[in-house]
Amino acid sequence: MAHTLTDAELAALAQQLAMILHSGISTLEGISILRDDAASDDGRAILGEVYDKLEMTGELADSMRETGRFPEYFLKMTEIGERSGTLDEIMTSLADYYEGQNALMRSIRDSLTYPLILIGMLFAVLVVLMTQVMPVFEEIFAQLGIEMTGVSAAVFRIGHLMQGFSVVILLAVILLVLGCMLAIRSAKYRPVLLRAVLHLKLARTISSQIACSRFSNALSLALHSGLDMDESFSLAAGLTQQSDLQERLKKAGELISEGNEFGESLREAGVFTGLNARMVSIGFRTGSAESALQKISVDCRRDADERLQNAIAVLEPTLTAVLSVLTGLILISVMLPLLGVMTNIG
Repeated sequence: MAHTLTDAELAALAQQLAMILHSGISTLEGISILRDDAASDDGRAILGEVYDKLEMTGELADSMRETGRFPEYFLKMTEIGERSGTLDEIMTSLADYYEGQNALMRSIRDSLTYPLILIGMLFAVLVVLMTQVMPVFEEIFAQLGIEMTGVSAAVFRIGHLMQGFSVVILLAVILLVLGCMLAIRSAKYRPVLLRAVLHLKLARTISSQIACSRFSNALSLALHSGLDMDESFSLAAGLTQQSDLQERLKKAGELISEGNEFGESLREAGVFTGLNARMVSIGFRTGSAESALQKISVDCRRDADERLQNAIAVLEPTLTAVLSVLTGLILISVMLPLLGVMTNIG
């Protein structure tokens, strides 16, 4: 099954469509131009399918949906643009959004590559130390007639268990690290890896910030396109897949349906907090909600990136320290008895 287009591909397509529509060319003719100028056979096939469907139905969003290659967010925003007559503006906003998403994913990918390599090296060093170095010390102790006890004995027992599987363990570590690195770079498997790390508190926080950015952007675009508040909220909330934000949006929807003020409902439900909550509340009161939401979207995306960079900055020295401490403990556990013997001999 073909995977959806990447963020970079979506950003490029949206930008090109925006330029074409701004120039006054019809959507059908624009898709035809993009199809003829497509750099790859896959891109040409996708745009050709879109063109054929568009020629029959006249609906760009439905034509894109038929290909199965466009994410729901892109399709919903395109549908809004068609319904409101602001497709060129929506495409410009989508280009900016997916460029930001691509930059964030690239940052995640680049930031996690080195720690993954470091983790692989850490385990490789430990395996070699336990299966190749420790037997040498054990042989020395056996020749000296020393019987190991306590931590030292435990270290040797672990080494014995690992010796028969050292090659398998090393291969497993290498394959696991390479698999994670490939998953980070793959649009198809990246969501699986991200779901796996969402059990970490920091990962959930970053995911929540990204979801908040996406919701704010969608709500801003929907309001800008002329949809009323209820319809805009329903659309933007429906595009949210992050479970924590979904719960808060559900509560906000209930407050809005009870007649509460829109901005206040979002604040009371915890969709926005702190300065962002005040900004949204003031925005809805003064008629500048679109710009307030757009700023929040940018700020949330930037905050997610900063949190990630800070975490990586802490992770790298932490992994190095862990490797040093574990290696030192293993060596000390066998060196101390050896030093004791040498002292007695002296």
